[in-house]
Amino acid sequence: MKLEVTRNVVKDLWPLCRAGEASPDSKTLVDAFLAEDSAYASKLKESQALGSVVPAVNLSPDAERRLLNEAQRNARLKLQIIGGAIAAAALLAFVGLAGAIWLAVFRFGGG
Repeated sequence: MKLEVTRNVVKDLWPLCRAGEASPDSKTLVDAFLAEDSAYASKLKESQALGSVVPAVNLSPDAERRLLNEAQRNARLKLQIIGGAIAAAALLAFVGLAGAIWLAVFRFGGG
């Protein structure tokens, strides 16, 4: 069974080829496809040029850890705020229900 190589397959393999992490067979496959589809080869080269505009960020492991800790702290704070809002809404609903029951029993029921 012969499989057809499509633009999607090449699009998936392209980053690996650029990074030098693709197998020789994958690189040969991509190169052969792009040799036949020059329009798509141009698109990929343009996207590669755009990618080089964005500077690479190399963080030390310590800086990565600090960023991760800050993100976790922010996530916990958001969860606490959401939990507090839910608790406040539940308390208000309980107070409203208790008030309605009190009015029904003592104000209207006591006659």
